[in-house]
Amino acid sequence: MLRRIAAFLTMLLLAGAICPAPVSATSTQTEVEMGRQEDEQIVDTSVIETDPLLNAYVQKIAGNIWKQVDRKDVPYNIKVIKDSEVNSFATLGGYVYIDEGLIDFVQSDDEFAGVIGHETGHIERRHVLTSQSKLTALNLLFGIASMFNPIIYEFGNLMEAGVFMKIERADELQADRTGLQLMSRAGYDPDNMKTMLEHLTILGNEHSNMVDKYLEDHPDPGARVNHLEGYPELDPKLVTQDQLVVQAASDRERARYSFSSLKFQSILKANPTNAEALLGLGQDQIALGFPSKSQQTLAEAAQIGSPETKALAEQKMADLREVQAKRVTLTQPNLGGLRMAFADVQTSQAAANSAIAARHDQGRDQLKQLQTRAEALQYEVPNFANVNIQHGSKLESIFKNVMTMGRSLNSAMQDAGTAINGVGSLERNKESGLLKESNSILDEMQQTLNSTPIPTDQIAILPSYPSIFNELRRADSDMIRSVDAARVSITTLDQSLGDLDAFFRELNRAPMSYRGDISQSEYNTLEPMMQKSMTELDTAATQASQAAQLYNMARTRQLSARITLLGVGTSPERYATLQYALQQRFAMNGVPYEVMLHDGITPGDVVVATIVAADIKSLPDDIVDQMTSEKKSPVDLADEHGMHAWALEIFTGLVYLDYTDDPTKEMATT
Repeated sequence: MLRRIAAFLTMLLLAGAICPAPVSATSTQTEVEMGRQEDEQIVDTSVIETDPLLNAYVQKIAGNIWKQVDRKDVPYNIKVIKDSEVNSFATLGGYVYIDEGLIDFVQSDDEFAGVIGHETGHIERRHVLTSQSKLTALNLLFGIASMFNPIIYEFGNLMEAGVFMKIERADELQADRTGLQLMSRAGYDPDNMKTMLEHLTILGNEHSNMVDKYLEDHPDPGARVNHLEGYPELDPKLVTQDQLVVQAASDRERARYSFSSLKFQSILKANPTNAEALLGLGQDQIALGFPSKSQQTLAEAAQIGSPETKALAEQKMADLREVQAKRVTLTQPNLGGLRMAFADVQTSQAAANSAIAARHDQGRDQLKQLQTRAEALQYEVPNFANVNIQHGSKLESIFKNVMTMGRSLNSAMQDAGTAINGVGSLERNKESGLLKESNSILDEMQQTLNSTPIPTDQIAILPSYPSIFNELRRADSDMIRSVDAARVSITTLDQSLGDLDAFFRELNRAPMSYRGDISQSEYNTLEPMMQKSMTELDTAATQASQAAQLYNMARTRQLSARITLLGVGTSPERYATLQYALQQRFAMNGVPYEVMLHDGITPGDVVVATIVAADIKSLPDDIVDQMTSEKKSPVDLADEHGMHAWALEIFTGLVYLDYTDDPTKEMATT
């Protein structure tokens, strides 16, 4: 709730710092300075993500987009805000902000490039500047009056939002157009701007609050998709077969195996004799676990292709035969022992489900009560509207601390809510969250164990089952500890809100001097109250961040299991595609196939170990050595090394999506 308060206080500062001016009269230097001032306020009122690997990832994609811009006079800048909402926005002077929730939401680098391209489009077209000029007047009209009456505050926000959307909706489609051009020039697949919007449409239709903020700030995604399909980059009447092949090949070269395969299949449906598409599909089929189909597809490409295509297809077939000849035979597992181990896991899973569900219900009730208290607190927020806060004054110190408290409260409530709500439920017909995912993984494994006979490709995965069982148990433990930590944070917050309320009441009683400041004696009374509230809120934020860390560790363990169940470690040729994917993303290719087998680790472990190594600037071999010597999971080592588990989950998920991303199937299922 204090996020709204902090955002409003920020607005007041900006209203005083930025005066409306015609776009034509605003120089780039002035625009950049205005943006810098806004950035200071956004940073002061938000938690900015600092994970080095995640920031490098964001900067790389943004940098590729910004190499294509026309406005070379703007120093582009991008920051990731710790916020679970699916949203992004641009401000003046080249500043772009991405909420964590959106990075978690996108299915690929290309979809993320589409988002950055769209926000860059606003800056390229100077939409932000024209909107800022109009909005400053609105802020003054609705904002200052709102501090005197909470009803006006609510009404003012609604009015401002309505006008803002009318201003912006006319520019959104133009930003889409520019963004589509920028991402295409940068080498990203333009189809992914459309799939991103289609995913948003699905969530919007499900009335998910995940995209409420996005839908407030942007027009209906479905309507935007219709416009996108008319642009040359996506118009099937204008995009040639050769261009489609180049796009699909680019996806494959970036290890987007599933997406690339779907594109090649679409090309071949229209033209079954396209040798380049056959060659690309044959290579994707190796990654996706269809070596026999790959041999057949590559043979077709060699038969009908150009001399260059024929030579390459024959070379790929020869490589495939050579790798298959050297294939390391996996040890056949003891099925009886595995089935007994599975029964034990089911028993422990049922107990964990009950414990997590009970904690979830209690935490959800605590969270609702806390939100009610926070809503009531807004009426005690001091009135700064008619005060000219002087630099270096005691009132400025109080104002800055209030902003800090708002940031801590927002962070704590968000992280606690993520942990409590994210574990989900197993209530009949309402299954959701991590509980649903753990049970889904076990159901898939049980199906395999109950098959008669067990498929050959699945037999090769069975040796990894004990490791998966252990990770799922650890995920259950993470979930229990996560909800417990979230509930402790809520208890701390509940106490802090009482102290914060007392501080606000005392501050509202403090008289102002003719210089617009409070007396030293009043400040001496307020200072210990203020420090106590800040300490409590900071403690609550730390406790809640620990809850979020554990929650995302559980998510990562589940994704690691999913990667292993894909079967990417069942043969050297498939494992080589995983190594290639890791090389493309992290400039490291994991560990050799023989090392993975010798050390008894899973492909999911290799992925997580590689991500940890990239984050802490180490080597996958070193992380694997530590795993085996200390008998620890790479997820636990990531936590010990101080890596943000949210970033770890993001990258693990992107590797998994390299093999599974299927927008068509996803839309149809939904």
